[in-house]
Amino acid sequence: MFVLSKRDFGFGLMGMFGTTTSAAAGETGGQSHVGSVELTFLKANDGENDSLARFIRQNWFAMDQIAVERGLMVDYRLLVSTGNAPDWDMVVVVGYPNQDGYTGIAKEFEAIRAAHTTVPINGKTLRQLGSIVSSRRLVPG
Repeated sequence: MFVLSKRDFGFGLMGMFGTTTSAAAGETGGQSHVGSVELTFLKANDGENDSLARFIRQNWFAMDQIAVERGLMVDYRLLVSTGNAPDWDMVVVVGYPNQDGYTGIAKEFEAIRAAHTTVPINGKTLRQLGSIVSSRRLVPG
């Protein structure tokens, strides 16, 4: 897990995903290019930071791994703030091979989501652990 301060967060995001080999691309020896990165900022409910991070890894990333294997996504990461600001605690960063981001794979990803069974953490789902604060799409400049 990467840990960044909120102040330093914006530097190098595209570089984190630069040109990486995904499982799907690795099968043919190819490289995956990042056309966009989407950031989803989350705020944990009181005392639920670790549980929310576990929920993301066991649910969102289980689906994201399938998307990477199918070439729909390039990579995904969870970054946790080291700061104490009230607006967000962690961010999920997902790299896409196109500039449309999630919009470009929505139909295919919804099929992945429909096949996924939610894994509760300590009997709790996302709404009981935290909430999505905002999301942003970034493209190479």
